[in-house]
Amino acid sequence: MILSMRTLTYLAFLLLLSSLLFSCGGAAAEEHDHDHAPSPSTDTTTRAVSEEAAALTLSADQVAALDIRTAAPTERTMEGNLRLTGRVLSSPVSKARVTSPLGAKVMEVLVDEGTHVRKGQPLVALSDIAFFRMQEEYLTARAERTLAASELQRQRTLVEGNATAGKTLQQAEAQAASSEARMRSLANQLRLLGVEAEHLTPDAQQQRFVLRSPVDGRVNGIAIHLDERVEPTTVLLEVIDLHHFHVHLNAYERDLAALKEGVAFDFNVINLPGQRFKGEVFSIGRTFDADGRTIPVHAHVEEGSEKLVEGMSVSATIPTTSATMLAVPEAAIARSGNDAFIYVDAGSDGTGGRRFMEVAVATGPGEGGYTAITPLAPLPPNVQVAITGVFHLRSMRSASDGHEH
Repeated sequence: MILSMRTLTYLAFLLLLSSLLFSCGGAAAEEHDHDHAPSPSTDTTTRAVSEEAAALTLSADQVAALDIRTAAPTERTMEGNLRLTGRVLSSPVSKARVTSPLGAKVMEVLVDEGTHVRKGQPLVALSDIAFFRMQEEYLTARAERTLAASELQRQRTLVEGNATAGKTLQQAEAQAASSEARMRSLANQLRLLGVEAEHLTPDAQQQRFVLRSPVDGRVNGIAIHLDERVEPTTVLLEVIDLHHFHVHLNAYERDLAALKEGVAFDFNVINLPGQRFKGEVFSIGRTFDADGRTIPVHAHVEEGSEKLVEGMSVSATIPTTSATMLAVPEAAIARSGNDAFIYVDAGSDGTGGRRFMEVAVATGPGEGGYTAITPLAPLPPNVQVAITGVFHLRSMRSASDGHEH
């Protein structure tokens, strides 16, 4: 009967594992027999035991069966990145809260929640007795200004003919200036209410004033009802500029050294799977957030802001500066929970087999099939590491640890 290649590989691995367990048992027994033997150097003995505990010895047949190949780690330029989470927020310059300049009654709400509006578009119509009184005062001031201007001109003519004193002219000039100032002040107040004062006449006064949108955006948070009286402190509604959203990200203190302002990045929104957005970091906080653990990082939304809603949760990948790092192929790294290991070729065992040392490493960014590593123990010069069969080596190591215990 012809066995498949997968079956042959699996049988070879089982034989290899059995051989390793047997050899581990013998080594453990020998170590037990010599447990109380004197040692000329405690440090040397401890190091030898530690190295032996991390070593795996494979016969030539086992190396061939597992197809273990080696390669040297290389120095590569790796682009690091940080993964930060946060929320979509409207910036202070993108959210306009609309209020009335004076207390008034709501006559009509001209937009609905969520409506897209243009700058200057009417939002709410209001009216009040104070509004009519303001128009009346303006018309009175305008008439008084006209009268004062005429009196000033008359006094100037009289002064030129020496028919009046200079003091009377000065009084006329002061009255004309006062009337002009009052009229212009009332005109500016009416302009805040959307009324062109120049067009007012005693027979053509406005019945209501209209509040208009200060920015392009989306109407949000309408908090008024018809016939309701509002005061200058009452926020009637908000208009959010969709082109000025920003992202509030949370960074830990250890991440600050890798973050820089002006860096562009991609982020995704939890509630909008499959869609990518672009942002740019514009501010890195200098104080901790209310949680006491994270520091705020603010970024402009550069692309896709029209799809966002304030408060959405986001996950961002922030590129960090490039650096030259020691790297190995991703296949050379064995992982166990939060731990990572590589297997260093420690040379021949004297009988045609090979020895491999397990070395713990801290992993860094990955790029192009390579992952940056920082060995937690010094590596010898011209080192070679296993780049195939690593999963089997890790399994054998785990089995060896279990047998020893």
